[in-house]
Amino acid sequence: MAIDTSALSLCEIDGVVSVYSEIFSNPFLAWGKYRRGFFKTTLPVSFQFHHAQMDGFEASRFLNGLQEAIDKLEI
Repeated sequence: MAIDTSALSLCEIDGVVSVYSEIFSNPFLAWGKYRRGFFKTTLPVSFQFHHAQMDGFEASRFLNGLQEAIDKLEI
């Protein structure tokens, strides 16, 4: 399985929808511009997949792993 990614760092997106076509048939991960808040900085992430490729458990496991990797980053 391949996961397509896209950094849209100049866009303040909250999600990407309906990108499935012959070109985008794999799971798709996109992120936008980070936002600095008063107490925390956030990065919007959009993850899209087709139910024939994986179910909610696998998608959740992927996103939890992604969050764990982000939490371990030292900036």
